Amino acid sequence: MRLIFYQNYLPLYDGGSTSSQLRQAKELAGKKKLDADVARAEILALTRTTWANLQSSKTRMSAAQTQIAAAERALYGVREEAKAGQRTTLDILNAQQELLNARIALIFAQRERVVASYGVLATIGRLSTETLGLNNYYYDPSLHLDQIKNSWGGFTIPKGR
Repeated sequence: MRLIFYQNYLPLYDGGSTSSQLRQAKELAGKKKLDADVARAEILALTRTTWANLQSSKTRMSAAQTQIAAAERALYGVREEAKAGQRTTLDILNAQQELLNARIALIFAQRERVVASYGVLATIGRLSTETLGLNNYYYDPSLHLDQIKNSWGGFTIPKGR
């Protein structure tokens, strides 16, 4: 197609390609904006969910600690009653089992809290070895590229390994 230009390079006739490209660009910009809004809403919902999980795990930890305190008091009472002859050894074992179950529930609640806190960090983009203060080896892809850039089809072993 041949364009006819006027003095300042303004096309007199372009067959509608300029207006169609403009419409296409506007539609693409609108789609990108909608995609960004959808992604923002999804991240916000995920952040709220992980935060709620963290808060509920804290509540479960508190409840488990209260349950441990109650089970310890109950075990003490059962032991005292057993000394007086009002309880059997089976009653003491049952009270000890309740205390053990309460301690196990606390351990699970602590684990859930740790996992939920890592989930919150991951959601907000702060979960990294630097943030956690880990002294692990950091993989640098440019260093690896420098090690293998002159190898012939993987026949040589990179230096530094």
